[in-house]
Amino acid sequence: MIHPIELLRVLLCLLALQTPLLAEFLAGTAKVEITPAPGTAFNLGSQPLAPKDSLYARVLVLKDEHTSVAIVSVDAIVFASPVVSEQVKQRFGVQHVIQSSTHTHAGMAAAGMRIGGADKKPDWTRAGKAPDAVIDWRGLSTDPWYAKTEQQIIEGIGEAMEHLFPARMAVGSGVFESVYMAHNRRLVTEKGVTMLWENPDRRPTKPIHPTVGVLRIEDMNGKARALAVAYACHPVAMMNGGVVSRDYPGAAVDTIEQELGPQCLGMFLQGASGDLDPYDLHNLRSRNRENIVKQAGTALAKRALELSRNAARSDKTPTMLVKESLLEIPNRNGSGITPVNLLTLRLSDEIAFAAIPGEPFVQHQLDLRASFPAAPNVFILGLAYSGRGCPFVIYIPTAQAVKEGGYGAAECSFLAPDAGERLIREAVSQLR
Repeated sequence: MIHPIELLRVLLCLLALQTPLLAEFLAGTAKVEITPAPGTAFNLGSQPLAPKDSLYARVLVLKDEHTSVAIVSVDAIVFASPVVSEQVKQRFGVQHVIQSSTHTHAGMAAAGMRIGGADKKPDWTRAGKAPDAVIDWRGLSTDPWYAKTEQQIIEGIGEAMEHLFPARMAVGSGVFESVYMAHNRRLVTEKGVTMLWENPDRRPTKPIHPTVGVLRIEDMNGKARALAVAYACHPVAMMNGGVVSRDYPGAAVDTIEQELGPQCLGMFLQGASGDLDPYDLHNLRSRNRENIVKQAGTALAKRALELSRNAARSDKTPTMLVKESLLEIPNRNGSGITPVNLLTLRLSDEIAFAAIPGEPFVQHQLDLRASFPAAPNVFILGLAYSGRGCPFVIYIPTAQAVKEGGYGAAECSFLAPDAGERLIREAVSQLR
């Protein structure tokens, strides 16, 4: 018979063995298809689209003993649903939700966000005021495709939460030099701003940030279960092509999943792409568009895979620090203020993200990286709604760009000129 003292010692040892499980870093993934039915879908420009390409929402849930965050990459030009954020928190206990759109211009948007078309609605992106004033964000669910997509994403996050596994991570970043992208589409001279919608001659432009970041999630056997790629460039090569397409982000994640296997989720995270375009756009012939897009995405994926293979893996259990701030930012025309939510996610001291619900100019990414040298792998997530404030604030130019004018600065933007600078200062403060 075991002596009571010995029994107590055994129980204490077992408790000690179980305690570390509470401090585990867990991850879960899911992928749900959100392709619209043929002939019934519209993109932001109200064009009827054919389902040439399947669209997806890709889910990565991360959880430690203190907090949890769900990152959702949606093949849409803009996707920002208060319903998704609220229901995921209520049903599954996820504390933070980031809805990040890939921003493909041949993807989807709710009917309530259409521009022009047969109904001749005014262009709300050029109204000079907050989209909250002209778009009923909760009312977007009257669009059957949008409502169905909301529920699919909610269930996808639930699936990821149900299949959490002990995980570790590897991170990295590096220069991505490509013949496909990207250039700064604002050519500023003494005469003013000329928009370089395309740059077939590959002339040097500035500022740019030719950097790709990777976050690789592995199970404890070392198998890759997710590879998230952070990069900044407008996916516009398939725009006005009359088809549904994920553009280059789709080709990138397809290449990743083909390389790493079906158990690995490829994920694209759009960055500070407000003034960045691929080199080729209007000069693309219809029969060549798909090939260019595929080559661009494949090149990005190959560089990401290379960085992933060389990324250092820490033996320490990753820790997460997530903070949110609701900033009250004045509107440029003096018509009030707009609440803008900023979410920052820091994974140990290795990689960090600042989620902003708009299209920041690339200079903001450069300023963020310069202001936070402690984590060289620090990236803005653009078009990233985290559940509070205005779901989408259109372009976020620099104060200098507002003075210079041009698309995205003098038009299609409405926040005070220093809005971007305020967001970056707050991001640095939160990350520290």
